Amino acid sequence: MLLTDFSDVWQYTRQPITLESSLSPGQVGSDVDIMHIINTPVEWSKLPLEREKLYPEVKAEIGNARAKLSKMVMDYSREDLKAVESLVFNLGVENIPKHIDSKKYDLIIMGSHGSKGLKPFSIGSNAQSVIRNAEIPVLVVKTPPENEKIGNIVMATTLEEDQRPYYKQLLNFAAEFNADVDLLFVNTPYNFRETKEIKKMHTALCEEGAAKNCENYHVDAYNEERGIQYFMEDSDAEIFAIAKRERSKFNGLFSSSLSEAVVNHLEIAVLVFHV
Repeated sequence: MLLTDFSDVWQYTRQPITLESSLSPGQVGSDVDIMHIINTPVEWSKLPLEREKLYPEVKAEIGNARAKLSKMVMDYSREDLKAVESLVFNLGVENIPKHIDSKKYDLIIMGSHGSKGLKPFSIGSNAQSVIRNAEIPVLVVKTPPENEKIGNIVMATTLEEDQRPYYKQLLNFAAEFNADVDLLFVNTPYNFRETKEIKKMHTALCEEGAAKNCENYHVDAYNEERGIQYFMEDSDAEIFAIAKRERSKFNGLFSSSLSEAVVNHLEIAVLVFHV
């Protein structure tokens, strides 16, 4: 589903994709549910028609939103993709993840405005809530993609076994776009590994995922966030991926706070897998 503020992020859903690791790439096409949220001063769905004229600005905003949603549905239909629109009123930030999870979606795509480069910026409260609480993968797009092609994806990984399910899902996602996947390991003082061990773990993960192109990179840094920033400064990837757990200290998955920091700092789209 596409949770939209009408920023230009819809290019990422113009191909059939599936994140189900049990299915081969291209086996299942995806429908798109385009959702936009409007907060109104009254309960609009129950407001009598004759009273709508008392709120001209709200009525104009709703009309504009419906027109844009209809246009987006038409855009998808031209790409032979089935899309439906939903305009939701007064859905609080804390209820967005629950609302989305109840619909049984496979992937959430949403926009979040920020500054250029690697300078920190604050993602919107809607995006933050969804990243933190939704139970399915979330793709956050902060700037309109320069082109529709996704050529390269970087996945931050601890190379532990619990990363394998998410790596397989990412490979399935990448295959739909004929994109390469690079693995990034950040070597930190408190979780230091020698080069020989990193190569061994990398080989095991690649073989498990059966990837045709499985490039591995590792950088040394004081912490994961700094290492990711160092690497991505010179990367030409279109998407950065990370798998996270709400509480992560001694297990192999990254913490929720690291995932949010990555989304805050990177300009490119970030795909967050949830445990």
